[in-house]
Amino acid sequence: MSNQDKILDQPDANGQGEPTKIGQITRPGEPTRQLATQASVAPIARPLVAAQRERIVTLVAALGDPAHPLHHHAVHDLVTIGDPAVSALNEALNPRRPWLASFRAAEALGQIGDGRATSPLIEALRHPNSNVRWGAVRALAVLGDARAMFDLRRVARDDRTKTTWGEPVAGAAESALEQMQSQNVLFRSAELIKTALACVAMLVALVVAGSLFSSLRNDLDAIGKDPIDTAALFAVVTPTVDPRAEPTVEAQPTEAATQEPTLTPAAPAVALPEASSVVSGTVLTAANVRAEPTSERENKIGTVSPGDTIVFLASTADAKWYRVQLGDQVRTSSRIESADGTGWIIATLLSVPASELPVEATISVALPATPTTAP
Repeated sequence: MSNQDKILDQPDANGQGEPTKIGQITRPGEPTRQLATQASVAPIARPLVAAQRERIVTLVAALGDPAHPLHHHAVHDLVTIGDPAVSALNEALNPRRPWLASFRAAEALGQIGDGRATSPLIEALRHPNSNVRWGAVRALAVLGDARAMFDLRRVARDDRTKTTWGEPVAGAAESALEQMQSQNVLFRSAELIKTALACVAMLVALVVAGSLFSSLRNDLDAIGKDPIDTAALFAVVTPTVDPRAEPTVEAQPTEAATQEPTLTPAAPAVALPEASSVVSGTVLTAANVRAEPTSERENKIGTVSPGDTIVFLASTADAKWYRVQLGDQVRTSSRIESADGTGWIIATLLSVPASELPVEATISVALPATPTTAP
Protein backbone atom coordinates (compact mmCIF):
# COMPACT_ATOMS: atom_id res chain seq x y z
CA MET A 1 0.00 0.00 0.00
CA SER A 2 1.39 3.44 -0.99
CA ASN A 3 1.82 6.35 1.43
CA GLN A 4 -1.01 8.22 -0.25
CA ASP A 5 -3.34 5.24 0.23
CA LYS A 6 -2.36 5.00 3.90
CA ILE A 7 -3.24 8.68 4.40
CA LEU A 8 -6.61 8.22 2.70
CA ASP A 9 -7.43 5.18 4.83
CA GLN A 10 -6.64 6.73 8.23
CA PRO A 11 -9.63 7.12 10.63
CA ASP A 12 -11.05 10.55 11.33
CA ALA A 13 -10.48 12.59 14.50
CA ASN A 14 -13.23 10.75 16.42
CA GLY A 15 -11.76 7.32 15.77
CA GLN A 16 -14.41 6.34 13.15
CA GLY A 17 -13.19 4.15 10.32
CA GLU A 18 -15.18 5.97 7.61
CA PRO A 19 -12.73 7.94 5.43
CA THR A 20 -13.27 11.57 4.49
CA LYS A 21 -14.76 11.94 0.99
CA ILE A 22 -14.38 14.70 -1.56
CA GLY A 23 -17.10 17.28 -1.04
CA GLN A 24 -17.91 16.11 2.53
CA ILE A 25 -18.28 18.87 5.16
CA THR A 26 -15.51 18.37 7.72
CA ARG A 27 -15.57 19.30 11.35
CA PRO A 28 -13.11 21.87 12.77
CA GLY A 29 -9.68 20.34 13.27
CA GLU A 30 -10.41 17.52 10.79
CA PRO A 31 -7.84 17.78 7.90
CA THR A 32 -8.89 16.57 4.46
CA ARG A 33 -6.90 13.99 2.54
CA GLN A 34 -6.31 16.50 -0.30
CA LEU A 35 -4.54 18.92 2.06
CA ALA A 36 -2.45 16.11 3.45
CA THR A 37 -1.37 15.13 -0.06
CA GLN A 38 -0.46 18.69 -0.99
CA ALA A 39 1.52 19.11 2.23
CA SER A 40 3.63 16.07 1.33
CA VAL A 41 4.44 17.44 -2.16
CA ALA A 42 4.95 21.15 -1.38
CA PRO A 43 8.22 20.79 0.61
CA ILE A 44 9.79 19.11 -2.42
CA ALA A 45 8.55 21.61 -5.04
CA ARG A 46 9.38 24.82 -3.19
CA PRO A 47 13.21 24.43 -3.16
CA LEU A 48 13.20 23.66 -6.90
CA VAL A 49 11.18 26.77 -7.74
CA ALA A 50 13.31 28.92 -5.45
CA ALA A 51 16.52 27.61 -7.01
CA GLN A 52 15.27 28.36 -10.52
CA ARG A 53 14.17 31.86 -9.51
CA GLU A 54 17.59 32.56 -8.00
CA ARG A 55 19.34 31.34 -11.17
CA ILE A 56 17.15 33.58 -13.34
CA VAL A 57 18.02 36.62 -11.21
CA THR A 58 21.73 35.79 -11.48
CA LEU A 59 21.61 35.35 -15.26
CA VAL A 60 19.64 38.57 -15.80
CA ALA A 61 22.23 40.45 -13.72
CA ALA A 62 24.99 38.92 -15.88
CA LEU A 63 23.40 40.28 -19.07
CA GLY A 64 24.62 43.82 -18.43
CA ASP A 65 28.01 42.97 -16.90
CA PRO A 66 30.66 41.89 -19.46
CA ALA A 67 32.99 40.99 -16.58
CA HIS A 68 30.52 38.51 -15.08
CA PRO A 69 31.62 34.88 -15.64
CA LEU A 70 28.14 33.98 -16.94
CA HIS A 71 27.81 36.99 -19.29
CA HIS A 72 28.65 35.22 -22.56
CA HIS A 73 26.21 32.35 -21.92
CA ALA A 74 23.47 34.27 -20.10
CA VAL A 75 21.21 34.74 -23.14
CA HIS A 76 21.49 31.06 -24.11
CA ASP A 77 20.78 29.87 -20.57
CA LEU A 78 17.74 32.16 -20.17
CA VAL A 79 16.33 30.99 -23.51
CA THR A 80 16.80 27.40 -22.32
CA ILE A 81 14.81 28.18 -19.15
CA GLY A 82 12.10 29.66 -21.36
CA ASP A 83 8.73 30.96 -20.11
CA PRO A 84 9.66 31.22 -16.39
CA ALA A 85 12.32 33.80 -17.30
CA VAL A 86 10.00 36.11 -19.30
CA SER A 87 8.89 38.28 -16.35
CA ALA A 88 12.45 38.98 -15.21
CA LEU A 89 13.54 39.74 -18.79
CA ASN A 90 10.60 42.14 -19.21
CA GLU A 91 11.77 44.03 -16.12
CA ALA A 92 15.32 44.18 -17.56
CA LEU A 93 13.99 46.35 -20.44
CA ASN A 94 13.49 49.25 -18.01
CA PRO A 95 15.59 52.31 -18.99
CA ARG A 96 16.93 52.48 -15.41
CA ARG A 97 18.79 49.21 -16.00
CA PRO A 98 22.16 49.15 -17.86
CA TRP A 99 21.49 49.51 -21.58
CA LEU A 100 23.50 46.38 -22.36
CA ALA A 101 21.24 44.35 -20.04
CA SER A 102 18.15 45.70 -21.85
CA PHE A 103 19.69 44.96 -25.25
CA ARG A 104 20.49 41.34 -24.31
CA ALA A 105 17.08 40.94 -22.62
CA ALA A 106 15.33 41.94 -25.87
CA GLU A 107 17.45 39.39 -27.72
CA ALA A 108 16.47 36.63 -25.29
CA LEU A 109 12.77 37.56 -25.40
CA GLY A 110 12.77 37.37 -29.18
CA GLN A 111 14.22 33.85 -29.08
CA ILE A 112 11.78 32.67 -26.36
CA GLY A 113 8.81 34.00 -28.36
CA ASP A 114 6.38 34.47 -25.46
CA GLY A 115 3.50 36.89 -26.20
CA ARG A 116 3.78 38.40 -22.71
CA ALA A 117 6.86 40.26 -23.93
CA THR A 118 5.00 42.22 -26.64
CA SER A 119 3.91 45.19 -24.51
CA PRO A 120 7.30 45.65 -22.73
CA LEU A 121 9.09 45.43 -26.09
CA ILE A 122 6.76 48.08 -27.55
CA GLU A 123 7.67 50.33 -24.60
CA ALA A 124 11.35 49.61 -25.32
CA LEU A 125 10.92 51.20 -28.77
CA ARG A 126 11.13 54.55 -26.86
CA HIS A 127 14.31 53.56 -24.94
CA PRO A 128 16.94 56.36 -24.97
CA ASN A 129 19.59 53.96 -26.33
CA SER A 130 19.47 53.17 -30.08
CA ASN A 131 20.98 49.70 -29.58
CA VAL A 132 18.07 48.75 -27.28
CA ARG A 133 15.52 50.14 -29.74
CA TRP A 134 17.10 48.12 -32.54
CA GLY A 135 17.00 44.95 -30.40
CA ALA A 136 13.34 45.55 -29.50
CA VAL A 137 12.45 45.94 -33.19
CA ARG A 138 14.10 42.63 -34.07
CA ALA A 139 12.38 40.83 -31.17
CA LEU A 140 8.95 42.19 -32.18
CA ALA A 141 9.55 41.03 -35.75
CA VAL A 142 10.02 37.48 -34.46
CA LEU A 143 6.96 37.64 -32.17
CA GLY A 144 4.82 38.88 -35.08
CA ASP A 145 2.17 40.48 -32.86
CA ALA A 146 -0.01 42.91 -34.87
CA ARG A 147 -0.27 45.21 -31.83
CA ALA A 148 3.30 46.39 -32.50
CA MET A 149 2.74 47.48 -36.09
CA PHE A 150 1.58 51.03 -35.27
CA ASP A 151 4.69 51.74 -33.15
CA LEU A 152 6.97 50.07 -35.70
CA ARG A 153 5.59 52.39 -38.40
CA ARG A 154 6.40 55.36 -36.14
CA VAL A 155 9.98 54.11 -35.66
CA ALA A 156 10.41 53.53 -39.42
CA ARG A 157 9.15 57.07 -40.09
CA ASP A 158 10.79 59.12 -37.31
CA ASP A 159 13.86 57.30 -35.90
CA ARG A 160 16.98 58.49 -37.73
CA THR A 161 19.57 57.02 -35.37
CA LYS A 162 21.95 54.11 -35.89
CA THR A 163 23.39 51.43 -33.64
CA THR A 164 26.99 51.58 -32.53
CA TRP A 165 27.82 49.11 -35.32
CA GLY A 166 26.11 51.21 -38.02
CA GLU A 167 22.65 49.61 -38.53
CA PRO A 168 19.80 52.15 -38.95
CA VAL A 169 16.97 51.62 -36.47
CA ALA A 170 14.40 52.80 -39.04
CA GLY A 171 15.69 50.29 -41.58
CA ALA A 172 15.25 47.46 -39.08
CA ALA A 173 11.68 48.64 -38.40
CA GLU A 174 10.87 48.64 -42.15
CA SER A 175 12.17 45.07 -42.47
CA ALA A 176 10.15 44.01 -39.42
CA LEU A 177 6.95 45.50 -40.89
CA GLU A 178 7.48 43.70 -44.21
CA GLN A 179 8.09 40.41 -42.42
CA MET A 180 5.05 40.79 -40.16
CA GLN A 181 2.70 41.82 -42.98
CA SER A 182 3.67 38.78 -45.04
CA GLN A 183 3.16 36.38 -42.13
CA ASN A 184 0.27 37.87 -40.17
CA VAL A 185 -2.92 35.90 -40.73
CA LEU A 186 -5.11 38.94 -40.08
CA PHE A 187 -3.62 40.90 -42.95
CA ARG A 188 -3.54 37.99 -45.36
CA SER A 189 -7.17 37.07 -44.71
CA ALA A 190 -8.65 40.60 -44.57
CA GLU A 191 -9.54 40.67 -48.27
CA LEU A 192 -11.04 37.18 -48.10
CA ILE A 193 -13.23 38.23 -45.18
CA LYS A 194 -14.43 41.33 -47.08
CA THR A 195 -15.29 39.21 -50.12
CA ALA A 196 -17.15 36.65 -47.99
CA LEU A 197 -19.16 39.40 -46.28
CA ALA A 198 -20.09 40.92 -49.65
CA CYS A 199 -21.29 37.51 -50.90
CA VAL A 200 -23.36 36.98 -47.75
CA ALA A 201 -24.96 40.44 -48.12
CA MET A 202 -25.82 39.68 -51.75
CA LEU A 203 -27.42 36.35 -50.84
CA VAL A 204 -29.47 38.01 -48.09
CA ALA A 205 -30.66 40.67 -50.53
CA LEU A 206 -31.74 38.01 -53.05
CA VAL A 207 -33.61 36.05 -50.38
CA VAL A 208 -35.43 39.20 -49.19
CA ALA A 209 -36.31 40.21 -52.77
CA GLY A 210 -37.68 36.74 -53.54
CA SER A 211 -39.74 36.79 -50.36
CA LEU A 212 -41.25 40.19 -51.27
CA PHE A 213 -42.20 39.08 -54.79
CA SER A 214 -43.79 35.88 -53.47
CA SER A 215 -45.82 37.86 -50.93
CA LEU A 216 -47.00 40.34 -53.59
CA ARG A 217 -47.99 37.53 -55.96
CA ASN A 218 -50.03 35.82 -53.26
CA ASP A 219 -51.82 39.12 -52.45
CA LEU A 220 -52.76 39.69 -56.10
CA ASP A 221 -54.06 36.12 -56.40
CA ALA A 222 -56.26 36.72 -53.36
CA ILE A 223 -58.01 39.75 -54.96
CA GLY A 224 -58.43 38.19 -58.43
CA LYS A 225 -55.69 40.08 -60.24
CA ASP A 226 -53.36 38.46 -62.71
CA PRO A 227 -50.18 37.36 -60.97
CA ILE A 228 -46.90 39.13 -61.67
CA ASP A 229 -44.64 37.30 -64.05
CA THR A 230 -41.43 37.47 -62.04
CA ALA A 231 -39.47 35.89 -64.91
CA ALA A 232 -40.49 38.78 -67.16
CA LEU A 233 -39.38 41.32 -64.58
CA PHE A 234 -35.82 39.98 -64.64
CA ALA A 235 -35.76 39.18 -68.36
CA VAL A 236 -33.19 40.95 -70.51
CA VAL A 237 -34.81 43.45 -72.87
CA THR A 238 -33.79 42.79 -76.50
CA PRO A 239 -34.01 45.50 -79.16
CA THR A 240 -36.80 45.31 -81.74
CA VAL A 241 -35.54 44.51 -85.25
CA ASP A 242 -37.00 46.55 -88.11
CA PRO A 243 -37.99 44.04 -90.85
CA ARG A 244 -37.29 46.67 -93.52
CA ALA A 245 -33.71 47.14 -92.43
CA GLU A 246 -31.01 45.35 -94.36
CA PRO A 247 -29.33 42.56 -92.47
CA THR A 248 -25.92 43.47 -91.16
CA VAL A 249 -22.97 41.22 -91.67
CA GLU A 250 -21.11 40.49 -88.50
CA ALA A 251 -17.49 41.48 -88.78
CA GLN A 252 -15.10 38.55 -88.97
CA PRO A 253 -11.87 38.64 -86.97
CA THR A 254 -8.82 39.49 -89.01
CA GLU A 255 -5.91 37.16 -89.32
CA ALA A 256 -3.78 39.43 -87.18
CA ALA A 257 -6.33 39.33 -84.37
CA THR A 258 -6.45 35.52 -84.35
CA GLN A 259 -2.71 35.02 -84.18
CA GLU A 260 -1.34 33.38 -81.06
CA PRO A 261 0.29 35.89 -78.67
CA THR A 262 4.05 35.92 -78.73
CA LEU A 263 5.56 34.76 -75.45
CA THR A 264 8.60 36.63 -74.17
CA PRO A 265 11.18 34.21 -72.78
CA ALA A 266 11.92 34.67 -69.10
CA ALA A 267 15.26 36.10 -68.10
CA PRO A 268 17.77 33.37 -67.23
CA ALA A 269 18.34 32.84 -63.51
CA VAL A 270 21.69 33.66 -61.97
CA ALA A 271 23.94 30.64 -62.27
CA LEU A 272 25.03 29.06 -58.99
CA PRO A 273 28.63 27.89 -58.49
CA GLU A 274 29.54 24.29 -59.15
CA ALA A 275 28.00 21.92 -56.56
CA SER A 276 31.42 20.86 -55.35
CA SER A 277 32.44 24.47 -54.60
CA VAL A 278 29.18 25.80 -53.16
CA VAL A 279 29.56 27.21 -49.64
CA SER A 280 26.05 27.29 -48.18
CA GLY A 281 24.81 28.98 -45.03
CA THR A 282 21.73 30.04 -43.11
CA VAL A 283 20.26 33.42 -42.12
CA LEU A 284 20.17 33.61 -38.30
CA THR A 285 17.97 36.68 -38.01
CA ALA A 286 16.17 39.01 -40.44
CA ALA A 287 18.73 41.21 -42.19
CA ASN A 288 19.03 43.93 -44.81
CA VAL A 289 20.96 43.23 -48.02
CA ARG A 290 23.32 46.00 -49.18
CA ALA A 291 24.71 46.82 -52.62
CA GLU A 292 28.09 47.51 -50.98
CA PRO A 293 29.54 46.40 -47.62
CA THR A 294 28.30 49.50 -45.78
CA SER A 295 25.15 50.22 -43.74
CA GLU A 296 24.06 53.43 -45.45
CA ARG A 297 20.24 53.69 -45.69
CA GLU A 298 20.16 54.29 -49.47
CA ASN A 299 22.44 51.26 -49.96
CA LYS A 300 19.64 48.72 -49.20
CA ILE A 301 18.71 46.40 -52.10
CA GLY A 302 16.73 43.67 -50.33
CA THR A 303 15.96 41.68 -47.19
CA VAL A 304 16.32 38.08 -45.98
CA SER A 305 14.39 36.21 -43.29
CA PRO A 306 15.45 33.85 -40.46
CA GLY A 307 15.93 30.31 -41.74
CA ASP A 308 16.62 31.31 -45.38
CA THR A 309 19.39 29.38 -47.09
CA ILE A 310 22.07 31.44 -48.83
CA VAL A 311 25.20 30.79 -50.90
CA PHE A 312 28.43 32.50 -49.79
CA LEU A 313 30.31 34.07 -52.73
CA ALA A 314 32.95 36.33 -51.18
CA SER A 315 33.91 38.31 -48.06
CA THR A 316 35.55 41.59 -47.16
CA ALA A 317 39.18 41.62 -46.07
CA ASP A 318 38.16 41.83 -42.41
CA ALA A 319 35.51 39.06 -42.86
CA LYS A 320 32.78 41.29 -41.38
CA TRP A 321 30.66 41.32 -44.55
CA TYR A 322 29.73 38.48 -46.93
CA ARG A 323 28.55 38.75 -50.50
CA VAL A 324 25.76 36.18 -50.92
CA GLN A 325 22.86 35.12 -53.11
CA LEU A 326 19.64 33.36 -52.13
CA GLY A 327 19.63 29.58 -51.81
CA ASP A 328 16.88 27.09 -52.70
CA GLN A 329 14.83 27.49 -49.51
CA VAL A 330 13.76 31.08 -48.83
CA ARG A 331 10.58 32.84 -47.73
CA THR A 332 8.40 34.70 -50.21
CA SER A 333 9.25 38.04 -48.57
CA SER A 334 13.01 37.55 -49.05
CA ARG A 335 14.60 39.24 -52.07
CA ILE A 336 17.83 40.65 -53.48
CA GLU A 337 17.11 43.30 -56.09
CA SER A 338 20.36 43.53 -58.06
CA ALA A 339 21.35 42.74 -61.61
CA ASP A 340 23.15 39.52 -60.67
CA GLY A 341 20.98 38.60 -57.67
CA THR A 342 23.79 39.10 -55.13
CA GLY A 343 24.37 41.51 -52.25
CA TRP A 344 26.31 42.10 -48.99
CA ILE A 345 25.11 41.13 -45.47
CA ILE A 346 26.77 41.71 -42.07
CA ALA A 347 28.58 38.54 -40.99
CA THR A 348 27.07 38.40 -37.49
CA LEU A 349 23.58 37.89 -38.95
CA LEU A 350 24.61 34.74 -40.86
CA SER A 351 26.00 31.32 -40.00
CA VAL A 352 29.76 30.83 -40.27
CA PRO A 353 30.87 29.61 -43.75
CA ALA A 354 32.37 26.13 -43.77
CA SER A 355 35.40 27.15 -45.86
CA GLU A 356 37.43 30.20 -46.78
CA LEU A 357 35.95 32.66 -49.27
CA PRO A 358 37.63 34.88 -51.85
CA VAL A 359 38.14 38.51 -50.83
CA GLU A 360 36.34 40.95 -53.11
CA ALA A 361 36.16 44.20 -51.17
CA THR A 362 38.61 46.31 -49.20
CA ILE A 363 36.04 48.44 -47.35
CA SER A 364 36.40 47.98 -43.60
CA VAL A 365 33.27 48.56 -41.47
CA ALA A 366 33.65 48.92 -37.69
CA LEU A 367 31.43 46.28 -36.09
CA PRO A 368 32.31 45.46 -32.44
CA ALA A 369 31.34 42.01 -31.23
CA THR A 370 29.74 43.44 -28.08
CA PRO A 371 28.83 47.17 -28.06
CA THR A 372 30.25 48.90 -25.01
CA THR A 373 29.29 52.56 -25.47
CA ALA A 374 25.94 54.24 -25.97
CA PRO A 375 25.51 56.19 -29.24
